[in-house]
Amino acid sequence: MGVSVGIAVLSAALTAMIADQVHEQRGAASALVSSAQAVGIVVGVGAVVLLGLGIGASYVVLTAFIFVVGLGTALLLPDPVPAGALHLPTARAARPRWRERLGALQDRNFVWVLASRLTVNLGNALGTALLLFFLLYGVGSPASSAEDDLLVLIVIYTVFVVMASLIAGSVSDRTGRRISIILIAALVQALSAVLILISPTFIGTAIAAGVMGVGYGAFMAVSLALATDLLPRPEHHARDLGVVNVSANLGQLLGPLLGAGLVALVGGFWLLFLAAGILSVLGAVMMLAVRPAPPATPAASSRSPRPAAR
Repeated sequence: MGVSVGIAVLSAALTAMIADQVHEQRGAASALVSSAQAVGIVVGVGAVVLLGLGIGASYVVLTAFIFVVGLGTALLLPDPVPAGALHLPTARAARPRWRERLGALQDRNFVWVLASRLTVNLGNALGTALLLFFLLYGVGSPASSAEDDLLVLIVIYTVFVVMASLIAGSVSDRTGRRISIILIAALVQALSAVLILISPTFIGTAIAAGVMGVGYGAFMAVSLALATDLLPRPEHHARDLGVVNVSANLGQLLGPLLGAGLVALVGGFWLLFLAAGILSVLGAVMMLAVRPAPPATPAASSRSPRPAAR
């Protein structure tokens, strides 16, 4: 519980810094933030294995590492107050208190992005949370090698998550087309579920893990960048992006519970991956409802009526 609370607080603060300090390359910045957790899992597990540490010693080393990195980040990263938060219009201050608490949830586009992130993360959790049991009872991997097979799948998945997030984030910055990239990424994740249903073997699962990594990495990076673009008020960036992080984490928390129920319901894994694919497609469809207003150009805002011809 303490780890979950700490990660939630840290994620909210770091993602708020994207909205506060990054304006031209939010896709690339969001890719770095969204892929960091995937990299951290592999690095943490790899470090513990390579050092040959026991359970107690592993937690001590990880605690010290987190403390040093966290403290260094807090001391070294710039943390200026957003310019828009220094002068608040009096009209906004007169709003009812309950509307202030809603924040960006008053924007229908923002709500659709949250719903899409929740749905796609739920689909992702269904496809990943029970992989060890799928290897044991679906693929038929020996118990002695199932954990090693799972580690291979995790590495494949993580590599493609990082690569796809960095590429998709950069492309979204250059093209400005975030919604189309998010939609395609969610459909790619759905494709990975189809691949497992077609070929429930270790090789098929390894290919599906790479495909899912591509879809999920691109989706998380660009959807986070889109969410930062939709934020209405600088002084509430951390709070609103905390809600964005909760939408993703909630899907990952609910996935294992729902997945276990689906497996128990049919006595197999086909319904699990079918649901993962359907939820991913549903998350893609939700993005079609997002219609952000085009940014106003300085030329358009300063344009004056043309004088009448003489």
